[in-house]
Amino acid sequence: YEHYYELANFYKENEYFKESVKYYSQALDKINKNHSLVSKIYDRRGTSYERLGEWENAEKDLVKSLEISPDDAHVLNYLAYSWIDQGVNLDKGLEMLKKANEIRKGDGYIIDSLGWAYYAKKNYAEAEKFLQKAVELLPADPVINDHYADALWMLDKNIQARYIWKNILELEQAEENS
Repeated sequence: YEHYYELANFYKENEYFKESVKYYSQALDKINKNHSLVSKIYDRRGTSYERLGEWENAEKDLVKSLEISPDDAHVLNYLAYSWIDQGVNLDKGLEMLKKANEIRKGDGYIIDSLGWAYYAKKNYAEAEKFLQKAVELLPADPVINDHYADALWMLDKNIQARYIWKNILELEQAEENS
């Protein structure tokens, strides 16, 4: 299984997601089902499926990963954010993100996801608190900044939202020029 797993990781890192799925599947066929890597293989195959647009397979693998390792903050965040982004399982996703945030305090991506969950549930004041914290932790991330500006806009803080959106464009232009 080790060779399949490493090959799958190589393909995934280089964005050959179809090949990574193939080799993660082969690793799962060969590995002892009690091995500590099984949940990670399901997670990695699930995220590869998601990148291929095969959400049904992705969701199954991510859920399976959490069944094995229910306290994996990365998988909790990935699955919950995916649900929230699709507008499904909002309550369950929010609870999963609260759990992930407790496990990995100070993770800007998880804090962003938690804020976005509150936004999706139309609790814009709570969303603003978490999204502002996420921006403080990851100030150069354009998606997190956009989420924060969206929350500000919904709270009628339009000048601040416009300022952040303008800043996002400047961040993206600076990145293109470097």
